[in-house]
Amino acid sequence: MASFENEEPNRDNIASLEQEPLLHVDQIQGNILGGFNKDFQQFLFFEIVDPNLTKQWIQSISSQISTTQEVVMFNRLYQMMWARRGSEPTGLIATWMNIAFSYAGLKKLVSEESLKDFSKSGPFAFGMKKRSGKLGDPRDQTSEGNPKNWVIGGDANSPDILLVIASDSELELTKKVQDIKTNSTVESGLKLVYEEAGRDRNDLPGREHFGFRDGISQPAVRGRFSTAPGDMLTKRWVDPSDEAFLTDAELGEKLVWPGEFVFGYPAQSDASLDPVPMEDKDLPINYGVPVWAKNGSFLVVRRLRQDVAGFWEFLTEKGKELNMCPTLMGTKMVGRWPSGAPLMRSSEADNHELAKDDHANNHFLYESNTPDVKLSPDLNYTDPFPKAKEDFFGKLCPISAHIRKVNPRDSATDIVGAFSALTRRILRRGIPFGSPLNVDMSMPPYSDTENGNRGLMFLCYQTRIEFQFEFLTQRWANSPEFPTGSRCTSSGDVCPTPGEDPIIGQNGNDSNGNRSRSFTYAPNQSMNIMKEFVIPTGGEYYFQPSIDALKTVIGNQA
Repeated sequence: MASFENEEPNRDNIASLEQEPLLHVDQIQGNILGGFNKDFQQFLFFEIVDPNLTKQWIQSISSQISTTQEVVMFNRLYQMMWARRGSEPTGLIATWMNIAFSYAGLKKLVSEESLKDFSKSGPFAFGMKKRSGKLGDPRDQTSEGNPKNWVIGGDANSPDILLVIASDSELELTKKVQDIKTNSTVESGLKLVYEEAGRDRNDLPGREHFGFRDGISQPAVRGRFSTAPGDMLTKRWVDPSDEAFLTDAELGEKLVWPGEFVFGYPAQSDASLDPVPMEDKDLPINYGVPVWAKNGSFLVVRRLRQDVAGFWEFLTEKGKELNMCPTLMGTKMVGRWPSGAPLMRSSEADNHELAKDDHANNHFLYESNTPDVKLSPDLNYTDPFPKAKEDFFGKLCPISAHIRKVNPRDSATDIVGAFSALTRRILRRGIPFGSPLNVDMSMPPYSDTENGNRGLMFLCYQTRIEFQFEFLTQRWANSPEFPTGSRCTSSGDVCPTPGEDPIIGQNGNDSNGNRSRSFTYAPNQSMNIMKEFVIPTGGEYYFQPSIDALKTVIGNQA
């Protein structure tokens, strides 16, 4: 490790923090910039049957909608207590709620004048089911993943409103959900059309149903949380004397301007550290949203069923064929071990200590050796794990592994600009649904008493659905040509394309109904995956307004 002793803080770097925008954290709903991070969540989907009564209902619950300020302050308290005690604090409980509206829902509630600046040709106005083909969903109308068969958001039930309720306590969640249901009836102008329970796994906390830790790598959002000096939304762990202070909040955690996730703030430039300025009056032109969308965000919701038995049966079968253990095969497809330890820093075996180290488990690149970065001296931290080395050909982490497809880091992409990949980031807020299936790898095939009714409620926030969520899905995860660039290890090689994302990748289907995907699991070596492990079974595009817009525009009874 390089020596950084006796280096003075860079005053210009410290001053740069004050150039970041002051976020209206009392207006931005919770779960956008500050994740709920709750083990127990409930998703309530409503149809509006009487707009006037619904507006009254909105006014009645508006004070119960959580803000970023409340959520972040609670999360800070939670983390402070854990750090001081050395264990998870017990008895510290909060219950949060937020609200979002589909375009069809807004049309029922908002005047034509207030709605006119929403782009009529954008993804939000069309809705997810009409954009399903662009996401690679099955075209075959008999397929479970086709919108005609979705359990929510398809032809049979297209909700207008989504409430997300989240709590640290299942009992408190149940009480809150029951209270909301009691007051969200036809007499309130609403009809509950679908409900989903999200639950963190009690057997493997923090992991999705395939058994891999989820949500490790997130964008570090720039912006000041308050007017207090140095009070940033995202804590800065990098020492101000290090040039990485200007680009990274944490090792491997790149800073992104808040306009990528919340309307009305400076956005990320694809060519410079300086942001793209944003004024409220520019929102209709630059983003296809009205001025009153300021402090709001677009929310993508995707109900993804996971075929856990099929996934592990495939890994077992392919593992035997390639003389590779099933867990290693799955790890190559994901790019991380089940614990969350990255292949780039632990290629031979899982490393739980690395996975638990938040200063190390994201500190890697793909096409360059990982540089030394100095962290704050207060941490007294030294990275004890092997440094990640350049892996252009995918010897350590396959070039089409899930984490490499959706966050290419320093890899060349099909968009121009030194910071272009940062303009495609999303804030993910997913949680599992359904009971876990514990597979015994010594006894396939794996029996499933719930017939596969488990998966992930995938949520993500952004300001440009087409250029963030849809781009990531269509141009990167679903593209067999990405990452770009020839990856042959010698001139005589027959070089396969990288292939689709082996976890979430889809390719529509050809005229014969083929939905197979290719996966380059090692340099110049690929396989076909004939089975889908993640199946879309519902979803929608929503707008999550500011607290003021909720009261004065959407719930306005004038």
